[in-house]
Amino acid sequence: MAIDDDAIDDEHARDAGWADAGPSRVSRGTPLSTAEQLELLGTLIAESPHNLVSSRDRGLVATVHIPESVAVVEALHAGDGQHWVDLGTGGGLPGLVAAILRPRVGWTLIDARQKKVDAVSEFIDVLGLENARAVAGRAEVLAHDDAFRGLYDGVVSRALARLDVTAELARGFLRPRGRLVVVKGPSVDSERGYFQRASGRLRMKELHTEGVGSADRGTVLVSIAAQGGPPRGIPRRNGIPQSSPLGGGRT
Repeated sequence: MAIDDDAIDDEHARDAGWADAGPSRVSRGTPLSTAEQLELLGTLIAESPHNLVSSRDRGLVATVHIPESVAVVEALHAGDGQHWVDLGTGGGLPGLVAAILRPRVGWTLIDARQKKVDAVSEFIDVLGLENARAVAGRAEVLAHDDAFRGLYDGVVSRALARLDVTAELARGFLRPRGRLVVVKGPSVDSERGYFQRASGRLRMKELHTEGVGSADRGTVLVSIAAQGGPPRGIPRRNGIPQSSPLGGGRT
């Protein structure tokens, strides 16, 4: 997929796999405004036949999930020319919102479920997003592939797994000093001990936590920094991070 030279550094783009991401997408007709893109995205997710959200949440996509994703993206501070992963993207949140709001950042949206990746790829085409791609695969596999390993400036993840498990799954994608930003709810304090026990093996350090979005939902962002490149053997084999988490206990 062709990336604007002014938007993303060519060498960095090749490193992160963008040079071979596929054919260029050209939006048809008059380009949509940012507000129109966000509105259309909400409709696409809510009306998708692939059950991207629960039946209860279909009516909340436009009023809750999209605005919350906007707040998340604004707090990420993803810089021009960077490349980020949305790990466990599901129906494309917050990754597609990020691609709309940060057009000079490359976004790779990863999910293990092919049907969801197919839907997100369709949304990318409909929205005319030149800076996003969707990839199907498990983090335990992709993060050991040279096309993905240690190449990203940041990973954002929403509702994927317990904090220590998410950190292990994301670690292999991060460059030295890259950032993992995990979207969590009020229960995050109960997960911190697990992450602390895993942090040495992962070579990661928690930076800070901040609230985002509406106060009644209690959504917070936990920012974690990678110290050096991905540790050897991290993440572990398929299913092991969830079944035998580095932080101990059960997920």
